[in-house]
Amino acid sequence: MFDIAWSTIKNRKGGFVAAFIAVICGSAVITACGVLFVSGLLSGVAPERYAGATVMVGGRQTKDVKENFDPYYAERVTVPASVAEQISRVDGVEKVVRDHSVEMSLQKDDGSARGEPVPLEHPLYGHGWSSAALGPFELAEGNEPGGAGETVLDAGLARAAGVEVGDTVRLSVGTTPQDYKVAGLVDAPANGLDRQSAAFFSDARAAGLSQRPDRLTAIGVLGEDGTDAGGLAGRIEAAVTGTDVVTYTGDAIGDLEFLDVGRSRGFLVMLSASFGGTALGVVVFVVSSTLGLAIHQRRRELAMLRAVAATPRQVHKLIGSEVLLVAGAGAVLGAAPGFLVAGLLRDAFADVGVLPADFELSFNPLPAVAAVLLSVLGALLAGFIAARRIAKIKPVEALSESQVEKGELGRTRKAVALGLLGLGLVTSIVLPLLIPGQLAIAGAGGSLLLLMVGSALISPVLVQTTTRLLTPLLMRSKVSGYLAAANSTANARRLSSAVVPLALGTAMALMQLSMLNTVEVTAKEQAATGVVSDYVVTSGTTGLSTDLAEKVRAVDGVGTVTPVARSQVLITYVEIDKPVSNPFSAQGLEPRDLDRTLDLDVREGSLDELRGDTVALSRIAADTARLDVGDTADVDLGDGTSKELKVVALYGKGLGFGDVTLPHGMLTEHTANQQDTALLVTGEDDGGGGSAGGKVESGLADLADGTPGLVVQSPEEFGAVEQGEFTQQSSTSLIANALLILYVLIAVVNTLVMATTGRSREFGMLRLIGTSKQQTRRMMFLESWVVILTAVVVGIALAIPPAVGAALGTTGQPIPYVEPLAWGGIVVFVALLGWLSISLPTRSALRGRPIDAVYATE
Repeated sequence: MFDIAWSTIKNRKGGFVAAFIAVICGSAVITACGVLFVSGLLSGVAPERYAGATVMVGGRQTKDVKENFDPYYAERVTVPASVAEQISRVDGVEKVVRDHSVEMSLQKDDGSARGEPVPLEHPLYGHGWSSAALGPFELAEGNEPGGAGETVLDAGLARAAGVEVGDTVRLSVGTTPQDYKVAGLVDAPANGLDRQSAAFFSDARAAGLSQRPDRLTAIGVLGEDGTDAGGLAGRIEAAVTGTDVVTYTGDAIGDLEFLDVGRSRGFLVMLSASFGGTALGVVVFVVSSTLGLAIHQRRRELAMLRAVAATPRQVHKLIGSEVLLVAGAGAVLGAAPGFLVAGLLRDAFADVGVLPADFELSFNPLPAVAAVLLSVLGALLAGFIAARRIAKIKPVEALSESQVEKGELGRTRKAVALGLLGLGLVTSIVLPLLIPGQLAIAGAGGSLLLLMVGSALISPVLVQTTTRLLTPLLMRSKVSGYLAAANSTANARRLSSAVVPLALGTAMALMQLSMLNTVEVTAKEQAATGVVSDYVVTSGTTGLSTDLAEKVRAVDGVGTVTPVARSQVLITYVEIDKPVSNPFSAQGLEPRDLDRTLDLDVREGSLDELRGDTVALSRIAADTARLDVGDTADVDLGDGTSKELKVVALYGKGLGFGDVTLPHGMLTEHTANQQDTALLVTGEDDGGGGSAGGKVESGLADLADGTPGLVVQSPEEFGAVEQGEFTQQSSTSLIANALLILYVLIAVVNTLVMATTGRSREFGMLRLIGTSKQQTRRMMFLESWVVILTAVVVGIALAIPPAVGAALGTTGQPIPYVEPLAWGGIVVFVALLGWLSISLPTRSALRGRPIDAVYATE
């Protein structure tokens, strides 16, 4: 059977080449998703400052969720200082190093109170001197830090700042500066300092700077000579009681040292798992469409086989063998470029800031193996479905259907199509009304495939409907128009194979654009209208010290100051009988006079009650977790601290300001630097309904002149800056979906070219009976518009329900944001792509002699 299949492939290259290309591209997409997934599990960054430690001990940075992904905490989970004493008693431990780390900024002393900021390529962290042994760092010049006013800098940092031993530098934690004498310089450890800069202080001073002397950033362990790191790590975990700690050895220490690496791994696992499932569905759908068209073009040949006594089983085996050969070769060849695609995706994600620039992918062979298996299995299933009709009918009927397409669709096919369309509409529109929140948004996005498959099943009917509507226009060209109308009506199944991928590409592009625009525009509107203060005080460094709010309140003319802290929390709830913990952006606020600085559009409850163990939720977060005012929310703060919080308010502007609002003190206590992101400042009422703007502006300017990194902004400027997070999320989604859209566009061209070149014999017959080249080209031009208009209309119709559902889930309103120029541009691009993919192959097919085309093997 394989010999016959191979002979068929060699003699009918056209259709098989198209399927081959579809499988190659599909295998590359699946491989890329697999590489990202495996990298999320295995990859990382080598340690730098902790490179000399035998074992490192830190807090558990993930929440254990049964039967689901373990999400990462946004802030560093610290370790009780008492744990170090327990570790010191473990067999094989030579030395225990307590590490306090705090992010800082550096200013050169230029004689001003503010100081000259030093631009640094990497973040600067301050540490206790004893932690230098974990590098190990070697003292190159000077002495170790003695008193509280001395520091030791790494040599690279000193060069960047232009300072030497004996100079004075200003180091700030938030907006709190302190002058230090440079007592010495240290050389970087063997691994270098490629991701950070380091300043060392006395251990007592480092503990004071860290805000939490009773908590440690991490604990380093230097083992005795000959001690096995893995064995020592196991003994440490067994010995530590009363707290949940994790041990790290080898390159895995990088996950503890650099929290962004761990979060990036979690991001890749989540993204590749969700995106990979969608990609697999799209690939199978496209390959099925391409194979279906290829088998449809061979109806005459397959009917002849049935007529000469080939059994249905033999027809299936023949087609299965052909598909196995083509798909197997294509899947193997597509796996290698998949690794390149994964690298390009990694670079794109790094450019928008969701991955570190130095994050290395794990090029494991397993994703390629999985991609080959999935591509081949998907192709075999598609081939079986496509061959099912021709294989099961009687030989005489097969010969008849090979010449003229069957007119009516089967009842089962229609019923399945209507069922899928109905399910798609329910998932996209009804679900957000019944079960709003993130699940509804995800369902609205995923409903496109259901709608697309349903439309594909009845696509011949759609083509015939479009043809009937366009017939009066087509008939204006008597010969070409008549032929175009007759062909489109009689060969609706053939044309539908070209319509389906074109409609899918249109729908995916329009839906993605609408969903992103709706979120972005709504977030910008909420941020712009939500900040009602006169001024916003922010920092150009690591943040605002929490004592700055009192200094701003003391400025003449200031009436209300609202400190704003930012973080991310996890809310745990039950979703489809399974516990899930999803991350939500969070802010910490003081409720005092909040209405004078911030408008969150409170729908239920009151923010005045935001004190103690309470929380306010956005409508999206509340709907997602099925919570209402008075309910108790299961919340994990940024550093992993669990809280049971009473819901006191629900508000509408979650996209602009975060989905979770907590009491200010609660949030800041559980962040790494315990600093504010911004201060919202409103002047005193001057008695005439206005505020004392001049005095406030002057006072804030004076305060900024004496405070490192302090920036005074207007509410409009602050709102624009706050959109960075939403832009990043939108860019991430756009990058991932752009890959799928590109694949679909390749499939569109592939399918249209195959469908057109497969009609060479038909073109030859038309020319032999007197139709000119010009009339044939015009016929195809008119047919192309039947295909294009059907695809565009279907694509728009399919994009609207998911876009409406996503709008309902995110804004509560059923009207998505539509950018007319962008939608028009997509439609024009799709129309041009479809026209070129049909007109160019038509010109090529008409170049030869008609008689040669009629008697050609293909």
